[in-house]
Amino acid sequence: MTEQADNRKETVIVDVNDFEFLENEQDEKGGLIRPVDTAKMLKACYWIEFELSRLTMGWVSAAADWDVKGELVRMAYLHTEHMKRLRDRFEELPGGAMKDKAWTPAKLSEAFGRLAMAPSLVEFAAAYRLVVTRLYEQYSWMHDALDPILEAPTLDQLRLIDIDREQLVAWALPHIRFAYADAPQGQRQAQVWRSYAARLSRIVFDAEQEGKTAIDWPDHPELAAAGPVPDQPAADPRYPHVDLTKFKSAMFDPKSPTHDSVKHMVFINASEMSAAESLTYLYYGVQRMPMSFYHDIARHTWDEVRHSQMGVRRLKQMGYRTEDFSWHPSSGLTPDKLEQTFPEFYSSLTMVMEPCSFIKKRKSIDAFKQHGDPLSSLQSEYDIADERLHVGFGKKWGAKLFEHIDDFVTAAVVTEKAKRMHLEKMGYTAGEINSVLDSFPEFCGFATMDLKYSNY
Repeated sequence: MTEQADNRKETVIVDVNDFEFLENEQDEKGGLIRPVDTAKMLKACYWIEFELSRLTMGWVSAAADWDVKGELVRMAYLHTEHMKRLRDRFEELPGGAMKDKAWTPAKLSEAFGRLAMAPSLVEFAAAYRLVVTRLYEQYSWMHDALDPILEAPTLDQLRLIDIDREQLVAWALPHIRFAYADAPQGQRQAQVWRSYAARLSRIVFDAEQEGKTAIDWPDHPELAAAGPVPDQPAADPRYPHVDLTKFKSAMFDPKSPTHDSVKHMVFINASEMSAAESLTYLYYGVQRMPMSFYHDIARHTWDEVRHSQMGVRRLKQMGYRTEDFSWHPSSGLTPDKLEQTFPEFYSSLTMVMEPCSFIKKRKSIDAFKQHGDPLSSLQSEYDIADERLHVGFGKKWGAKLFEHIDDFVTAAVVTEKAKRMHLEKMGYTAGEINSVLDSFPEFCGFATMDLKYSNY
């Protein structure tokens, strides 16, 4: 055997799905970040983004102001969009695969659960600003530390996430600046909470706490929590509630100035904040579903907010005030049997109310055009496009939410169950319900109201 042959090394074949060999070769050459470490950092940010989305969504019902409710839903949606970008990248890296039933690490979940229990919107806003600022500082550190060529795919995703930095970091300022200018007791409360939130934030971002079973949690301030997901959603006085002892829904109240015209479609759009707010309870309350469930619900909730915003904007353009109408109250979805309340609400929304709305929305499109109102017509077109997506969400997730109930068999069963429950709540007899369930147009005639399309 020659000397050259003696120096040959045996070829080693590496399983690309086996990351043990990577973990055993830690880099010791001065600050270089290996792909397994990048995946770990991105995952940590992913869970913080998720908990920020839950934090903001959970506080929608605790905020009284209609505009703030919409802002919080928008922020929650943006955090889920960041989650998608982070996951797209870390699942490309060694060690980045995520299990189907993965959930927030216990330390983070506990920290954010404590942060959520703020005594008012002022303290909540301060805590949110503190955490989201620290998160963007982490993104900035990664941007500077990662190799611009080797980690270009990661940096591309971070640049897209950075687009929302100003909006998210600045959101809290109007709510905390001068909030207690003339209230010394409030100032003391805010200071106590900020100190508490700062200690929790250090736990969230302290890498040394990772994996510890015993965390030195700070004492929770003796302050009554206003959120998240209170039993009774906070209401905006600019949107007075309908008397539900007289009407099944606000859309049936004849005192509404649009009641006898096609413009009532615009009011129905404006009323969709109640559906959005109920969805926030679903988002915050249902845990350990696949992460794509939360992405879809965040999008659905944001769409409902957009519909409400476009409806309110159009009503004001027409010369109305929100005080001129009576509005459907939001539902807290917090009775004893939550395992039924959540799937029943979601199935009713996506398999009854939204599909049935297509009929009158299509008619409204043409009616608005005939009345010379192209903007209202356009709103109905976008409304239909969004709600087709929501019906798909319902088919996808309604069954998942019902799967622990004994009589669940298929998505078709869920659809019929949702229709039956909806008509039962409206007071129809079993015979009346059975007579219309198989006819979609007739069922929707029972389930919803028609509009006077010839009147404007």
